[in-house]
Amino acid sequence: MIDLDQVRRLNIQDGDLLVVPENTEQEGMELLAEALHFLMPGCRVIIVRGPMKQLDVGDMNKLGWYRA
Repeated sequence: MIDLDQVRRLNIQDGDLLVVPENTEQEGMELLAEALHFLMPGCRVIIVRGPMKQLDVGDMNKLGWYRA
């Protein structure tokens, strides 16, 4: 059963990065992707398991990631 008090509206847009809890199973991520495709055909999003942190250019360079 869905706890309707926990339902929130999301304003997802093309190109968004969606971070789901790190314990989310692959099947749940696939179902989310299918639902988004059904609701917003052509909308492209990236779904990743969290936690996520933003790196600055210096940190990315230390990890071997370089801008072209």
